[in-house]
Amino acid sequence: MADNDGHITSFDKAHYDQLIAHLRDVDNVLDTTPAYLGPSADLKLDTTLGSRFHPGSQDWTVAKDFVTQATTFGNSVHTRLTGYETDVRAFFTALKNAEDVFDDTDDLTTYDASKFAQEYPDVGGGTPT
Repeated sequence: MADNDGHITSFDKAHYDQLIAHLRDVDNVLDTTPAYLGPSADLKLDTTLGSRFHPGSQDWTVAKDFVTQATTFGNSVHTRLTGYETDVRAFFTALKNAEDVFDDTDDLTTYDASKFAQEYPDVGGGTPT
């Protein structure tokens, strides 16, 4: 729950479950939407991007440079989004594994953050103990 200034004043099990559901929905979109890497079905932001552009003569230096840069850009986007997918799934799993924190508290805003970080380091990107 947020106050009038937008500050979070409580974060109970229902809010926690909403966050987990949102991450699950994001993961489902990444898994089931074939065009999520591009603005259209014909233009994917992946390793095939450079092969989809045909600007003028392929012997023209400007056209060659454009296709080269498109390939670099497509590869970069694809690599970053693959990492994003991995991070979303890891965060989802970490949150699911930390649900038992609500055995100790009804509101995470009142829970000791250092204790949470120690007991559930993978939520913050650390290694579980």
